[in-house]
Amino acid sequence: MTVDSIDPAQFTPSEYSAMIVRHLMAESGVARDATVCDIGTGSGILAQTALKLGASHAVATDIDPDALAVARHALADTAPGSRWDLRAGSIWQAIALDETFDLVVANLPNFPGASFRPGNRSPHWASGGADGRQFVDPFLDGLAARLNPGGRAVFTQNRCIGLQRTLDRLAGDGLSASVRDIVLVAMGPEKCAALDPDAARAEGFVRVGRHVFLEVCLIGAEKPRSLIS
Repeated sequence: MTVDSIDPAQFTPSEYSAMIVRHLMAESGVARDATVCDIGTGSGILAQTALKLGASHAVATDIDPDALAVARHALADTAPGSRWDLRAGSIWQAIALDETFDLVVANLPNFPGASFRPGNRSPHWASGGADGRQFVDPFLDGLAARLNPGGRAVFTQNRCIGLQRTLDRLAGDGLSASVRDIVLVAMGPEKCAALDPDAARAEGFVRVGRHVFLEVCLIGAEKPRSLIS
């Protein structure tokens, strides 16, 4: 697949990715000299950012071959002297169980509405199933095992799909986790219509007059360093 036959607009980074980009830039030491894994890379923007900030190596995965083609072109253009590797697979499929990283970043589809596909976006772009956790839960399942001691993960999640549930799962796997940032994303009529009814009653929505906003959380999780010297 070549980028010449792909509409690059379908992989334009969203506000969700922008949250992670901003966080990495604000804490640039997190990426410096780090081995990085970018799950669901899309445009490749998170891997590009980590490499720009001095990551030693980035592995980026995606289930969409078009996304991998766009990311390959972007990485070759913006990080020609850096070490990076693109792999096809959903969530951890392309990452060996014993392969670990200093930093894991992810902006996964987690909108709670099975049929939602905004505009000309990729069909893999937004929908996380009816409860929004179709990809988030498998990501959480494999996260702790892929982090080096002292390693960190940064990812986004809509609040309405169960913020405390995510934090509890991370804590149960021995990770120290917290919400690092929250932004409001406007929901247009199409997005509101596609929202699962159960999710619509959950926390995380701000309604002002006829307008609806959704709280998006930036979650950070850290794996403790070994106590054995």
